[in-house]
Amino acid sequence: MEKEVFRICNFEKNVNYAFALKTRTEGSWPNQRYYTTHVLQYVGKHVNSARWGYRDNGGGSETFDNNGVKTEIVYDYEGNTCFTVSCKTETEPENIKT
Repeated sequence: MEKEVFRICNFEKNVNYAFALKTRTEGSWPNQRYYTTHVLQYVGKHVNSARWGYRDNGGGSETFDNNGVKTEIVYDYEGNTCFTVSCKTETEPENIKT
């Protein structure tokens, strides 16, 4: 099943997020929408963002905290890294099936 995901997020504290690589893009810029058929990976609450380099040598990552377990998601060069707000609770399994 396909689920909409978002490439660029304004992350909020105390909000749970999930991560997946996009598998399909619909529309044209600036109104593109992104979708994935991958299983969403729960990553927890957003801690911080990091950016480095410039242009083609640039990169970035997002760090999340899942009850003390830190997860860093590094953006891929192709722009497939996406996130979505997660409704997961602490009692649910690590992977979210949609």
